[in-house]
Amino acid sequence: MIRSLLTLLLYLLLCPLSYAENTDVPPIKAGPEKQQFSSVEERRLLLALQQERQNLIKEQESIKNRKKELKRIEDEVDKKLDQLEAARLQLKELLAEKDARELKRIRDLSKMYGKMSPEKAARIFGTLEQKLAIAILADMKTKAAAKLLNNMDRDKAAKLTTAFSSLE
Repeated sequence: MIRSLLTLLLYLLLCPLSYAENTDVPPIKAGPEKQQFSSVEERRLLLALQQERQNLIKEQESIKNRKKELKRIEDEVDKKLDQLEAARLQLKELLAEKDARELKRIRDLSKMYGKMSPEKAARIFGTLEQKLAIAILADMKTKAAAKLLNNMDRDKAAKLTTAFSSLE
C-alpha cells in the first residue's frame, strides 16, 4: 500500500513537468514589435489603434501644457490684482490726505473772510467759484456769513443761498 501511494505521488509530481515541457507558450515581450498578422483587417485595426494611442498621448500632452499655461496666467492675474489693490489703497490714502488739506485750507479761508470787513469780503466773494464760495460760507460763523451775504450783489447772494441750502 505504501508502495502504491509512493508510485502515485511520483506520477503526480512528474506529470506536470512533462506537460509543461510540451506546451509552446510564446514569451511576453515588453516593447513594440512587428507582429505577423493573419489578415489585412487585423493589420488595419492595429494601425488604427496605434494611431489613436498616439493621438491620445499628444492630446494629453497638449492638455498638460494648457494647464501649465493657465496656471501661469492665473498667477499673473493674481499678481496684477494684488498690485491693483495696493495701488487702490495708496490712491485712497492720497485722496484722504488731499481732502484733509483742502478742508484745512477752506477752514483757514473761512476764518480769514470772517475777520475781514463784510464789504471787502463780499467784493472778493463775488468773484469766487460757486463751489468754493459755498464751502467757505458753510464753515463760517452764522453771524459773519449773514453780514457777508448782506453786502453782496443780490443775485449772487441769492444763487449762493440757494446752492447752500441744497448742500449735502
